[in-house]
Amino acid sequence: MDPLQLAQRSVIVAADDDPDDVDLLQMLFRRAGIGYRFEVFSRGEDVIAALLGAMRSAIAMPLLCFLDVKMPAMTGHDVLRWIRQQRELDAIPIVMLSSSEHPADVEQATANGAQCYLAKYPQPSVLQQVIAEAERFAKGAPAAECFRMAANLLLRE
Repeated sequence: MDPLQLAQRSVIVAADDDPDDVDLLQMLFRRAGIGYRFEVFSRGEDVIAALLGAMRSAIAMPLLCFLDVKMPAMTGHDVLRWIRQQRELDAIPIVMLSSSEHPADVEQATANGAQCYLAKYPQPSVLQQVIAEAERFAKGAPAAECFRMAANLLLRE
């Protein structure tokens, strides 16, 4: 992906049903100095609708998507499975962000294709790392070389 295409992917999408969690995540992004536009949805269904709209209108896809594991109706796992069934969305790294570190949640995220699973609330430096990895992924770095970071619970032994 050339720098112009990367610049067009200037939005980060997040889904979380708790307004306090959203406020905290936005504050952490500000503290980390992350300049991407941040679009937050309170329901998984709304993320899917936004991505369908982007696919239909050829709008640039998000650089990264954060999904809360536990949401009513469609969970983060449900949204993750849907995203991974859409070939057009393969270039969007998915970070599961949850208060749950239950091994079953982490294993399910791995099986469904998440690049990263972070416990709430990551330090600003961890968010900076995640964004840097998403940028590397967007520039065409092989998926196996991205998101290999200490904070990534998917890789913890």
